[in-house]
Amino acid sequence: MFRLISGIVVAIAATHAVAQPDLVCSEITSATSFGTNGAGLVAYSFGTTICNEGDQAASWMPSTNEHPLISQTLYKLKDHRFSQIGIAFVRHTTIPLQGDACSLGCMPGSVFELGAGCSDVSSSAINGSQAMMGPRTEVNALTGHYPYPFTSINQTGDAVYKRLQVELVDVSDPDALYFVETQIVGIDESGFDAVVNNCAYRQVTFTPGSAMATLVGPTYSGPAIYAWRDHGNGIGVPDEDVMISWRGLDDAQEYVFLGSKATELGLNHWLYDYGVYNMNGNRGVGGFFVNLCDGKSQLIETQFQSPSYHDDLDEQILNQSWDVNHDPTSTVSWTVEEYEQDPYANAIRWGTMYSFAFEVQNQRGPSQGELAGIAPFGPGEISDVAQYGVPSWSPPHCDTVCRPDLAGNPDGTPDGQLNFSDLSAFLQLYASQDSTADFFVDGQFNFLDMSAYLQAYAAGCP
Repeated sequence: MFRLISGIVVAIAATHAVAQPDLVCSEITSATSFGTNGAGLVAYSFGTTICNEGDQAASWMPSTNEHPLISQTLYKLKDHRFSQIGIAFVRHTTIPLQGDACSLGCMPGSVFELGAGCSDVSSSAINGSQAMMGPRTEVNALTGHYPYPFTSINQTGDAVYKRLQVELVDVSDPDALYFVETQIVGIDESGFDAVVNNCAYRQVTFTPGSAMATLVGPTYSGPAIYAWRDHGNGIGVPDEDVMISWRGLDDAQEYVFLGSKATELGLNHWLYDYGVYNMNGNRGVGGFFVNLCDGKSQLIETQFQSPSYHDDLDEQILNQSWDVNHDPTSTVSWTVEEYEQDPYANAIRWGTMYSFAFEVQNQRGPSQGELAGIAPFGPGEISDVAQYGVPSWSPPHCDTVCRPDLAGNPDGTPDGQLNFSDLSAFLQLYASQDSTADFFVDGQFNFLDMSAYLQAYAAGCP
């Protein structure tokens, strides 16, 4: 077993067996590339080794609604930014094997169970079998329940039908890192320890031109959002500026993860990136909110990205962008249509991650641990549903910057006042072409910087 542990929370959950079935994806084993549909989409599937690390047998009954499901999704890491770019229907499992791939000492169950300590192996071709793939929207990942027969059972189609679909252009970037995530969903697991290790991820590369998929490196335990931090500066080289947090919603054991990163683009000019990952929430997430400094932050640009649902029931989700709103006195927020208006609005459903970003100026750096808000998507207006705070990188509250205050203290640091020492400091910085003197924020040093500094000096400190 080559599975590695990703994240402190995941490590705790993986160190002991729980007193119930505990299904994990021990390894992502192989890759199958199915080619293109001729319209810019390519499709893949990946092999899995599923182990029962619990001390009780797990239900595994084909031809009923009491067998596990396998979900597969694809992520891209480029320039320290992380996004989900592909998603597949779920694969419905059949009669389990009773192997011992995890070396736990398999105790075989009945023909319709995966015994305690036992493993089941599925090839990438089997996991991409269209006849046994069904819509994600029919699945309650919190309870593991779904209808049977599921919609589109035994239906097949072209090369990309139901499978993990992605735009060819999205897997053709030689400078990006890619990760496939597999999640196993069963009906008889509960609690964070038993659920968080349902996810695993592994690096995948794509051959230029043909976009053939190849798995490399080990399998990591936990949601793929941890790859943003753990491999943000290259495989095995963490990006310490990425913060990963999680929380449960109410007492329903619905778990949402939040990744965040703050990047300085220039003098007091920052980019904030967020990834909101709904691991198993049946309600989904329909709102995301970040606090800004009251009335003093200059919001420059906002961005939104989500993976595309496809085929049959799932195509009722319109994949529309979320509405963005900037309240200069408090927040920048993204929201989707309310549940009552459209139950199939593009909320963040289980097993998916949406990306949000904004650029802001006039802030003295980021603040670690500030609470970003998420709102569940379900019955009742979003505004009437409780918001949940999750720690993240955020702009500091009212920690405003007096840009022309460059000196004044005996040690040369700003003193909160504007006088001749600041003018002298600016001229010295300008002469040495220090980035602090680039007041026009264009990467050049000329009269525009002089003019911008004098205007800021004349305006005074807030």
